[in-house]
Amino acid sequence: MLVPILESDPDYGALGTTLLHRLGVADTPLVGSAAALIDLLQQRPVALVVADGALLGGRSGVVRLRESSSAPLVVLEGAGEAPPALLSAGADHVLVKPFAPALFRATVEALLRRLEIERSAAGRVVRVGPLTVEPAARSARIEGRRHFLSPREADLLEYLALNAGVVVSRRQIVEGAWGGDPEASAAAVTMCVHRLRRKLEANPHHPGLLRTRRGDGYVLLPGPTGPAPAARRGTG
Repeated sequence: MLVPILESDPDYGALGTTLLHRLGVADTPLVGSAAALIDLLQQRPVALVVADGALLGGRSGVVRLRESSSAPLVVLEGAGEAPPALLSAGADHVLVKPFAPALFRATVEALLRRLEIERSAAGRVVRVGPLTVEPAARSARIEGRRHFLSPREADLLEYLALNAGVVVSRRQIVEGAWGGDPEASAAAVTMCVHRLRRKLEANPHHPGLLRTRRGDGYVLLPGPTGPAPAARRGTG
């Protein structure tokens, strides 16, 4: 299992390496630049990425990384960009320095546990109208195009696909898609939906597939047209 660490501060680099080794991750190379990290991601499959926000290049760096990999991304942020901007760009977790080592360990443990669950569900495909969701591959296909998804995006889209035609609230999404993650707020759901629309919708500003029902939540429709259905209780 490969977990690269992009970090220029030797203390944080040593902390990340030590805690990952305690979790059973032996291959934890320290990478010195965002370019070297992206080069590594293009050459080898990685389980998880840990990256200093400033060294990665902030929000724009997260966007560039997402073009190369859908691996879970933990950003270690100092005094740079605010966590919401990094989450909006595609980061899965943002830990603001200085953080407790126990928080880093719990965050990584949760992501690695989710990877194990994904492996057990490998090969499962969910289809909704023109959309095909492949949760284990963290990708979606629509109109002949494949789009890679971050882990949060993949979990959210799978949950909506399994509840196609049902309006689900942001609270239900946090609980059902993201396992009640305390870092996952209603705002995080909204940002994730916006990212999915940019990837999947012909016109993200007038979505036909992933619709909003104001005051209730979101619904994934089996077709690109037609009014959103009345709210019903989703699973989870």
